[in-house]
Amino acid sequence: MNRRKLIYILILVIAVAMAAGFVPIRTLAGGEPPLNITVLFFNDTHGHLRPFKVKTDTGKVEVGGIARLAAWVENIRNENNHKGVRTFLLLAGDILQGTPMSTVFQGLPDVECFNAISVDAMTVGNHELDFGFQNFLDLKKMAVFPFLSSNIIRKDSGKLICEPWTSFSLTKDISLSVIGATTRDLLVTTRPDNVKQLTVLDSVQTVKDAVDRLHKKGPVILLSHSKHKTDRAIARAVPELSAIIGGHDQILLSPYRKVGNVPIFQAFEKCRYLGRIDLEVDPASGKSRLVTHSYIPVTADIDPDPEIDRIVKRYHARMDKKFKEVIGESRVFLDGEREKIRCEETTLGNFVSDIMREYTGADVALLNSGSLRASIDTGPVTREEVFKAMPYANEIILLDLTGRELMQALTRSVRATREDEDGGFLQVSGIRFNVCGHSVEQVRLIPNHVPVDPEKIYRVAVTDFLASGGDGYKLFVGKPLEHTRSPLRELIMDTISIRGTVKAEVQGRIVRIEE
Repeated sequence: MNRRKLIYILILVIAVAMAAGFVPIRTLAGGEPPLNITVLFFNDTHGHLRPFKVKTDTGKVEVGGIARLAAWVENIRNENNHKGVRTFLLLAGDILQGTPMSTVFQGLPDVECFNAISVDAMTVGNHELDFGFQNFLDLKKMAVFPFLSSNIIRKDSGKLICEPWTSFSLTKDISLSVIGATTRDLLVTTRPDNVKQLTVLDSVQTVKDAVDRLHKKGPVILLSHSKHKTDRAIARAVPELSAIIGGHDQILLSPYRKVGNVPIFQAFEKCRYLGRIDLEVDPASGKSRLVTHSYIPVTADIDPDPEIDRIVKRYHARMDKKFKEVIGESRVFLDGEREKIRCEETTLGNFVSDIMREYTGADVALLNSGSLRASIDTGPVTREEVFKAMPYANEIILLDLTGRELMQALTRSVRATREDEDGGFLQVSGIRFNVCGHSVEQVRLIPNHVPVDPEKIYRVAVTDFLASGGDGYKLFVGKPLEHTRSPLRELIMDTISIRGTVKAEVQGRIVRIEE
């Protein structure tokens, strides 16, 4: 057979193979074909197992849903199985807190779903202990996949509460290793009692130590629930990482960021996207390279996975009747959108903080905006909507602060930037003030506009979370407290039910002055 004819036949074979869905396997320098793996990932589900609606330029559209995300996972796994490609599913933390279902069942339906879709590993997020340390341990035991964190230790023993990493064999000599890391925000974004026996170490150092201790050849992925800024620092300190899959910021890193040779990914929040990266691994050296990456939207046109859908509906049926009850009507949009309520006065912030002050008779009410997790739409208001807006079971606490201490608390409130979306930003009632950079000015009492006296004592209503030093408000710790035994969320529902209608407006309580 002449050379021209041989080349023609080879081209024809390749064309037929590609038409059939096969791609010629690239061989590496050592003569062996590469190992191909797909890593799927998601993060910050915050109890959002069911689809929900979001506003767009063309109206409201339905997004998310763990059953629809599961359908994508199953489709990709099936496709990869036909190609001989391994698929891994990773979860970058914060599975709890944000929906009535999460509040009522404290993570049971979430972990049951994650077991059913065969999550391979999860890193611990800062909200995983919101229902207590024992509940965390129970969920960890229930999960058929490992909870990972290289930097959360017990104070008494110095031992990690989770495995720092897990590894998956690709061949006899090559493994995929996944290291977990958790933000230090864990210590201030949940009730202090939940984490009183824990310490969170510097994740940059613990990840570096973990990589040094790993004696396996193959790609190493960091599954991180830290701010993107921390992920970048880790990437600079640990350039051996094949990729960082992040969480906590609840952002879509598209395009992905790269520090040195380390790509960093994050797939937004609440099952709205499924992230995907495809890696090619040299079976001789274990080195990997990123081949492709994408974020797959989870939208209403996807048929849900039947098994996962049944799990979610079973739990939802147990609470549906109670939470669908209409308790009143809102005449205004009660704005709890994360990007607004964490940096400016909003209608929802005013409504809730006013309830705190009016109920207790306090001079001032302070409410950390991170306790408000969703908006309440104009129209009929159900119990479910209130639970979504305030998923935390906060008790109202009364304490006494000097005017100077009150201004210190307000200064802490404005220390971050808009981009930081700081949950410690305070919504307020009974006062108004100006914000200039990271300082506060002209702090005055409402309604008489009397300046706050630094030496005078003021009665202040806060949540038990803030009173115990949550969100870094350490100046409240050690103060004599008066427990009202009144759960704020129930008080909100009672107020709406008694009033029948809700009215609230932005009143200039917090005014930002350009420097």
